[in-house]
Amino acid sequence: MVQVEEEISQKKKKKPEWIEQFLERTFFESCTTHPIRRNERNRYCINCNLSACQYCMSSPIHRHHKILKIYRHVYKDVVSLGAMEKYLDCSQIQPYKCNKRLVISLNPLPHCGPLLNIGVCDVCKRRLAEPELYSYCSISCKVTAFARKSSEMDPPFLCIQHTSTTSKSIRRTKESKPEHPKRKRKGIPCRAPFF
Repeated sequence: MVQVEEEISQKKKKKPEWIEQFLERTFFESCTTHPIRRNERNRYCINCNLSACQYCMSSPIHRHHKILKIYRHVYKDVVSLGAMEKYLDCSQIQPYKCNKRLVISLNPLPHCGPLLNIGVCDVCKRRLAEPELYSYCSISCKVTAFARKSSEMDPPFLCIQHTSTTSKSIRRTKESKPEHPKRKRKGIPCRAPFF
């Protein structure tokens, strides 16, 4: 029992080996192996440390590998929050909405507005939409904060925590806010009186 807890604490101290190489990759270039339509390299195989197109990833070589799909948001590379949560602790990273999907940015998005020290990312000082819930604007900012932390017990953690259910519950309560009632497009038609 003690040995299992020790192994878990050792995993929390380490960062995944593939994460830095993943953040340095460039995506959405044309695949030279498949010169056909829709051949941009928007997939990343964690096992092979390789970015490739959808046709490369459909080969039997990658059948049981861990694969992430990369999307574009505001001309930057993002990954689905649900997919990344399987491999990395994504708590405290600001999610964005892209095509009705929650995504997180690989690298900081462009700065918008004046730079203030209120409600900003702890690393790059980019303004956050909800600073009371999040501390980082991207995965790379959280990795940088992980490298800077003073003791092994300090957050942020990069390996998946058992307490990550709290971040999911926060997100669910945020998403389940009551929406404004939709107005009907048309009401009861008003007719002019006949004389």
